[in-house]
Amino acid sequence: MSDPLDQLIWYLGRAYYTYVGVLEKMLDQAGLKKHVQPGMGHILFALFSQDDLTIKEIARRSKLANSTLTGLLNRMETGKLIERRRDSADGRLVRVRLTSLGRSLEPGCRQVVATLDGIFQKHLGEKNVRQSKRLLREIIDAMQDADTNGDGNGASVSAKSD
Repeated sequence: MSDPLDQLIWYLGRAYYTYVGVLEKMLDQAGLKKHVQPGMGHILFALFSQDDLTIKEIARRSKLANSTLTGLLNRMETGKLIERRRDSADGRLVRVRLTSLGRSLEPGCRQVVATLDGIFQKHLGEKNVRQSKRLLREIIDAMQDADTNGDGNGASVSAKSD
């Protein structure tokens, strides 16, 4: 029988928590910790690329679940990084814009991403970084499929109880 702590799920968890710890340290060193928290990068970089997006456009670009996106947007609005407003042409849509504070954080955020990317490139190399991204996309797709369509036993993963 294999070691239960040698399962892929534990490696994913350890990688995530290690990443969050390193990211928090880098945000602090860059003077961003007061404003930026792990998870906000998806939204910030979508808006750095093109400001004044609808929430649906941010969700599509970031590939974040709606519940995750809503919580992050709420924190970002409270922190004065973004502002939300109704679309002038279609009042059903909500648009998100960076505030001047949010926009001012772009150079520091880009530097943190470049530093993290440099760590991966140095330790893994370009080929392994590409392969890791491909495998992580497959893992994400598999988990989303299991959550949406069930885990193969006829029950949705999110509907299971412990």
